[in-house]
Amino acid sequence: MRSWNRRATATCAAAAAFAVGAATAAVAAGTMAARTGTVIGTCANPVLERDVTGWGRHNTGAAGSRVAVGAHVVADHAYVQPAANGANPEMYLPQKDVAAGEQWRFAMDTWVSGSTATVQARMQVDWYNAAGGYLGHVNGAESPVPVTAAEQWTRVAGDFTAPTGATRANVTARLAGPAGLTWAATACDYRPAGEGGQNPPTTPPPTTPVGDTAAARFNWGTPLPASDDFDYGSAASPAVPDRTKWELAGDGVGQCMSGHNGNGRRCDANSRVLGGFLRMTGEADGDTGWLGSTLSQKYGRWEVRARSQATGANNGRQYHPVLITWPESNEWPEGAEYDYLENSAPGEQCAGAFLHYPNHQPRTQEHAEKCGVDLTQWHNFGFEWTRQHLKGYIDGVEWFSFSRDCVQCAPGPMFQTIQLDNFFGGSMQPAVFEVDFARVYAVTG
Repeated sequence: MRSWNRRATATCAAAAAFAVGAATAAVAAGTMAARTGTVIGTCANPVLERDVTGWGRHNTGAAGSRVAVGAHVVADHAYVQPAANGANPEMYLPQKDVAAGEQWRFAMDTWVSGSTATVQARMQVDWYNAAGGYLGHVNGAESPVPVTAAEQWTRVAGDFTAPTGATRANVTARLAGPAGLTWAATACDYRPAGEGGQNPPTTPPPTTPVGDTAAARFNWGTPLPASDDFDYGSAASPAVPDRTKWELAGDGVGQCMSGHNGNGRRCDANSRVLGGFLRMTGEADGDTGWLGSTLSQKYGRWEVRARSQATGANNGRQYHPVLITWPESNEWPEGAEYDYLENSAPGEQCAGAFLHYPNHQPRTQEHAEKCGVDLTQWHNFGFEWTRQHLKGYIDGVEWFSFSRDCVQCAPGPMFQTIQLDNFFGGSMQPAVFEVDFARVYAVTG
């Protein structure tokens, strides 16, 4: 139904760093070879891509600013409070809407530089009700943070339970240390507490039984080299998707491209490989992921093992995981568009497909729907485009087949995209779209 032009991209990463004294300039020039930090999830404005919205000084913390950093695994910017900090400085982070009884893990990555050796940091929460009434303050556990001249990121997290009447969490952090420290933070990440520090769980998906793939059942042959089983990277050191196989959002690491019809943005940092699977993250502020295969072909077969899940409270503004073949020419609707899977990220029980006719003639599209499929669980989604038909498979079983009025007659080559679509803009229900493998096969004859 909806797709993206991979050529018409815009770089959203800012280039300038702000000088906040000599110590802060060192932050901007961080040259640590090994990238550290955590792949973030769903907090609003987690990597300060555009501005410092949601971040600021608190209590004895000095006024900070948005600074470029060079050694975080996904973030290009951090919120930095300079050496003018007083003793035990604090900062505030983006707020979070909550409901009473919900258990949340609030976390961020931090780096401290200065004259002492080690300090302690903790997450904190002030709870408020719908009328703005204050309900109380809770401190998280203290975490040791090394003080280093070179850029080094440490995870700080705390688990919290929203009290009766709570509708908002004002999230803050406190650094227990002497005055004069420079304090940087980025990659804020808010997740249900039971999902652990790397959010959601980072265990690789189970091995796919051969019998429930269309490729095995119908003898599609050997996957082409553009296929990806995502068996690189790790939870501790997530990897950029293989650039010989994938084009990134914005066509580069650390970049973004404008959203479809102004809805959200697609950012490279929202698609990472964690050793066995790809995780595509849709954030509350509307930033999301996208990948486009570097291989285009006229006719072909594709099979993707995937699952999707929402990770925050359901507010009705839901991400849509989509698997698409899109025309290499980027001519739409002339080049057709075959969305062979689309669903809502809360894991609704119905898979949809939208097969667009070239030029939307003699009609716009064919539509298929298969219900009773738990899309929060792993399934294999296969798609076949031949001269004769378009066919879709779930776990090796055909669920649609179209050939009338030449719906399959796309005029030129097409390539696979993996998308977590945002149709609404901001204030989204956070979600993830995870892919175990994305395999491509040739059609001959």
